[in-house]
Amino acid sequence: MSFVPKFLIAVGLWLGLVPAWGATLEFLNLSDLISKSTAIVEGTVTGSTAAYTNGIIYTHYQVAVQQQWTGNAQTSVDVLVPGGTVKGIRETFPGTPQLVPGRQYLLFLWTSSKNLTFPLGFTQGVFNLASGGSGTIATQMPATESMLSAQTGHAVNNQPISMPLSQLVAAIQAATAPAGGGTKQ
Repeated sequence: MSFVPKFLIAVGLWLGLVPAWGATLEFLNLSDLISKSTAIVEGTVTGSTAAYTNGIIYTHYQVAVQQQWTGNAQTSVDVLVPGGTVKGIRETFPGTPQLVPGRQYLLFLWTSSKNLTFPLGFTQGVFNLASGGSGTIATQMPATESMLSAQTGHAVNNQPISMPLSQLVAAIQAATAPAGGGTKQ
Protein backbone atom coordinates (compact mmCIF):
# COMPACT_ATOMS: atom_id res chain seq x y z
CA MET A 1 0.00 0.00 0.00
CA SER A 2 1.45 3.37 -0.94
CA PHE A 3 1.80 6.38 1.33
CA VAL A 4 -1.16 8.33 -0.16
CA PRO A 5 -3.85 5.65 0.49
CA LYS A 6 -2.50 5.09 4.05
CA PHE A 7 -2.60 8.83 4.64
CA LEU A 8 -6.16 9.11 3.32
CA ILE A 9 -7.26 6.19 5.50
CA ALA A 10 -5.64 7.80 8.54
CA VAL A 11 -7.31 11.16 7.83
CA GLY A 12 -10.67 9.44 7.31
CA LEU A 13 -10.37 7.58 10.62
CA TRP A 14 -9.30 10.76 12.40
CA LEU A 15 -12.26 12.71 10.99
CA GLY A 16 -14.58 9.94 12.12
CA LEU A 17 -13.30 10.35 15.67
CA VAL A 18 -13.60 14.14 15.79
CA PRO A 19 -16.92 15.16 17.35
CA ALA A 20 -19.33 16.87 14.98
CA TRP A 21 -20.46 20.26 16.24
CA GLY A 22 -24.20 20.36 16.30
CA ALA A 23 -27.14 19.50 18.42
CA THR A 24 -30.41 17.72 17.96
CA LEU A 25 -33.19 18.79 20.27
CA GLU A 26 -36.52 17.25 21.15
CA PHE A 27 -39.26 19.33 19.55
CA LEU A 28 -41.46 20.96 22.20
CA ASN A 29 -44.86 22.34 21.21
CA LEU A 30 -46.59 25.00 23.30
CA SER A 31 -48.34 22.39 25.49
CA ASP A 32 -44.98 20.71 26.17
CA LEU A 33 -43.36 24.04 27.06
CA ILE A 34 -46.13 24.83 29.53
CA SER A 35 -46.32 21.38 31.15
CA LYS A 36 -42.56 20.73 31.39
CA SER A 37 -41.56 24.16 32.72
CA THR A 38 -40.80 24.59 36.40
CA ALA A 39 -41.47 28.34 36.02
CA ILE A 40 -42.98 30.58 33.36
CA VAL A 41 -42.08 34.26 33.69
CA GLU A 42 -42.16 37.52 31.80
CA GLY A 43 -39.12 39.65 32.49
CA THR A 44 -36.40 41.98 31.31
CA VAL A 45 -32.73 41.00 31.09
CA THR A 46 -30.87 43.43 33.36
CA GLY A 47 -27.36 42.10 32.82
CA SER A 48 -25.17 39.10 32.23
CA THR A 49 -21.92 37.55 33.41
CA ALA A 50 -20.04 34.45 32.33
CA ALA A 51 -18.54 32.01 34.80
CA TYR A 52 -17.41 28.42 35.11
CA THR A 53 -20.06 26.13 36.57
CA ASN A 54 -19.09 22.48 36.97
CA GLY A 55 -16.18 22.95 34.52
CA ILE A 56 -18.30 24.49 31.73
CA ILE A 57 -18.62 28.16 30.89
CA TYR A 58 -22.17 29.43 31.29
CA THR A 59 -23.56 32.89 30.67
CA HIS A 60 -25.71 33.91 33.63
CA TYR A 61 -28.49 36.27 32.57
CA GLN A 62 -30.09 38.27 35.36
CA VAL A 63 -33.80 38.67 34.64
CA ALA A 64 -36.09 41.07 36.53
CA VAL A 65 -39.46 39.31 36.72
CA GLN A 66 -42.53 41.44 35.91
CA GLN A 67 -45.08 38.61 35.77
CA GLN A 68 -45.05 34.96 36.72
CA TRP A 69 -47.59 32.24 35.96
CA THR A 70 -45.99 29.10 37.41
CA GLY A 71 -43.18 28.19 39.81
CA ASN A 72 -41.99 29.65 43.08
CA ALA A 73 -42.64 33.39 43.32
CA GLN A 74 -39.53 35.44 42.57
CA THR A 75 -38.68 39.02 41.68
CA SER A 76 -35.56 38.03 39.75
CA VAL A 77 -34.10 34.87 38.30
CA ASP A 78 -30.59 33.84 37.22
CA VAL A 79 -30.99 32.06 33.86
CA LEU A 80 -28.02 29.98 32.69
CA VAL A 81 -27.17 29.37 29.05
CA PRO A 82 -24.18 27.17 28.11
CA GLY A 83 -21.35 29.13 26.53
CA GLY A 84 -19.66 32.46 27.02
CA THR A 85 -16.23 33.99 27.56
CA VAL A 86 -14.22 33.88 30.79
CA LYS A 87 -10.68 35.34 30.98
CA GLY A 88 -10.30 35.19 27.20
CA ILE A 89 -11.51 31.58 26.92
CA ARG A 90 -14.64 31.24 24.79
CA GLU A 91 -16.97 28.26 24.69
CA THR A 92 -19.90 27.99 22.30
CA PHE A 93 -22.71 25.47 22.12
CA PRO A 94 -25.08 24.97 19.17
CA GLY A 95 -28.72 25.83 19.71
CA THR A 96 -28.28 28.09 22.73
CA PRO A 97 -30.16 31.38 22.85
CA GLN A 98 -28.44 34.75 23.15
CA LEU A 99 -30.42 37.07 25.40
CA VAL A 100 -30.00 40.84 25.11
CA PRO A 101 -29.78 43.13 28.15
CA GLY A 102 -32.69 45.57 28.20
CA ARG A 103 -34.92 43.30 26.11
CA GLN A 104 -38.14 41.80 27.45
CA TYR A 105 -38.90 38.08 27.14
CA LEU A 106 -41.44 35.48 28.13
CA LEU A 107 -39.39 32.52 29.38
CA PHE A 108 -40.32 28.89 29.87
CA LEU A 109 -37.76 27.79 32.46
CA TRP A 110 -36.56 24.53 33.92
CA THR A 111 -34.69 24.32 37.24
CA SER A 112 -32.38 21.35 37.88
CA SER A 113 -31.98 19.41 41.13
CA LYS A 114 -28.84 21.54 41.72
CA ASN A 115 -31.04 24.68 41.60
CA LEU A 116 -29.66 25.87 38.24
CA THR A 117 -32.27 27.43 35.94
CA PHE A 118 -32.19 27.10 32.14
CA PRO A 119 -34.51 28.02 29.24
CA LEU A 120 -36.51 24.87 28.50
CA GLY A 121 -35.47 23.45 25.12
CA PHE A 122 -32.86 26.20 24.64
CA THR A 123 -34.32 28.66 22.07
CA GLN A 124 -37.71 26.92 22.19
CA GLY A 125 -38.34 28.29 25.69
CA VAL A 126 -37.50 31.92 24.80
CA PHE A 127 -40.11 34.29 23.36
CA ASN A 128 -39.10 37.82 22.36
CA LEU A 129 -41.70 40.43 23.28
CA ALA A 130 -42.16 43.37 20.92
CA SER A 131 -44.78 46.10 20.94
CA GLY A 132 -46.60 46.69 17.69
CA GLY A 133 -49.62 48.51 16.39
CA SER A 134 -51.91 45.70 17.55
CA GLY A 135 -50.32 45.18 20.97
CA THR A 136 -47.43 43.09 22.22
CA ILE A 137 -46.41 40.14 20.05
CA ALA A 138 -44.59 37.12 21.49
CA THR A 139 -42.27 35.43 19.00
CA GLN A 140 -40.32 32.29 19.76
CA MET A 141 -36.60 32.47 19.01
CA PRO A 142 -35.91 30.52 15.82
CA ALA A 143 -34.18 27.19 16.36
CA THR A 144 -30.81 26.82 14.69
CA GLU A 145 -30.60 23.09 15.29
CA SER A 146 -32.41 19.96 14.15
CA MET A 147 -35.59 19.01 15.98
CA LEU A 148 -36.92 15.49 16.48
CA SER A 149 -40.36 14.30 17.46
CA ALA A 150 -40.27 12.48 20.81
CA GLN A 151 -43.00 10.13 19.57
CA THR A 152 -41.55 9.12 16.20
CA GLY A 153 -37.87 10.08 16.36
CA HIS A 154 -38.26 11.73 12.95
CA ALA A 155 -37.10 15.20 12.06
CA VAL A 156 -39.67 17.94 12.56
CA ASN A 157 -39.92 21.11 10.50
CA ASN A 158 -40.04 23.63 13.33
CA GLN A 159 -41.70 26.97 12.64
CA PRO A 160 -41.27 29.47 15.49
CA ILE A 161 -44.50 30.35 17.30
CA SER A 162 -45.67 33.95 16.98
CA MET A 163 -48.87 35.27 18.54
CA PRO A 164 -50.24 38.18 20.54
CA LEU A 165 -48.92 38.08 24.10
CA SER A 166 -52.50 38.11 25.42
CA GLN A 167 -53.24 34.90 23.48
CA LEU A 168 -50.07 33.20 24.79
CA VAL A 169 -50.92 34.22 28.38
CA ALA A 170 -54.47 32.89 27.95
CA ALA A 171 -53.05 29.53 26.78
CA ILE A 172 -50.70 29.41 29.79
CA GLN A 173 -53.51 30.28 32.21
CA ALA A 174 -55.88 27.72 30.68
CA ALA A 175 -53.26 24.96 30.84
CA THR A 176 -52.20 25.74 34.42
CA ALA A 177 -55.68 26.33 35.91
CA PRO A 178 -56.60 23.73 38.53
CA ALA A 179 -59.06 21.02 37.54
CA GLY A 180 -62.65 21.91 38.39
CA GLY A 181 -62.26 25.56 37.41
CA GLY A 182 -61.10 26.84 40.79
CA THR A 183 -58.55 29.58 41.29
CA LYS A 184 -54.90 28.58 41.54
CA GLN A 185 -53.40 29.62 44.89
